Amino acid sequence: MRRLLLTIIVLLAALAPAPAHAGRLPLEARLTGCTSGPDETARAATFAATMPRIKGAVRMGLRFDLYQRVGFEPWKRVGVEGWGVWHRSEPRRPGFIYTKRVERLRAPAAYRAVVRFRWYGKKARVLRERRRTTLVCSQPDPRANLVAGSLRGRVVDPENADYELVVSNVGYTNAPAFDVVFTIGGRRLAPASAGPLAPDTRDLATVRAPRCQSGETITIEVDPDNRVDESDERNTVIQRPCPF
Repeated sequence: MRRLLLTIIVLLAALAPAPAHAGRLPLEARLTGCTSGPDETARAATFAATMPRIKGAVRMGLRFDLYQRVGFEPWKRVGVEGWGVWHRSEPRRPGFIYTKRVERLRAPAAYRAVVRFRWYGKKARVLRERRRTTLVCSQPDPRANLVAGSLRGRVVDPENADYELVVSNVGYTNAPAFDVVFTIGGRRLAPASAGPLAPDTRDLATVRAPRCQSGETITIEVDPDNRVDESDERNTVIQRPCPF
């Protein structure tokens, strides 16, 4: 897969002295935005962290580390410019807020941020350290995904019937036209055509063949010659009971 491309936008806010009635900032790290799509320019995640000043602290510090997980692999830290470094507040502020946004995320993958917090006393002595992990921003596979649905049958004469299979594209990109092959009564029939399919649309693959018998199983191959680049190729051969 292509190398991960990341663009960072950093927003910094060191709070000014707050009025007496203002609430104390929580110590937390959050996922505040997560967008996905077939185009890499649509895939982004925004993370935010807040911390209050503690007694004796002169400055506060935050460090964001970005972690990525691909499939079932372990989480791995991603080396990105602007991440993995400490950012310090102005002296004697009542709280510290920092927000980071990462763009052009690779898909399929998942992302989260680990945020470390530090409070510094006089002469930059570390008084306390804490760590928080955000929720996950998931980037699904952007490719098409064909899924076979129900099989219907309609008798056209005493010996023959029309068979209709619903096929849906549950993926994120367009699927070109493809074939659907039925095997009925041990006979592999000529392909039926379906598609093209936009995301979240469906079509009917129809074939006329001898009428099956109750209790018989029909084998169906969806896109047997792999014209459609799919995110999941495991559901291309299915079985359905005879609809009569």
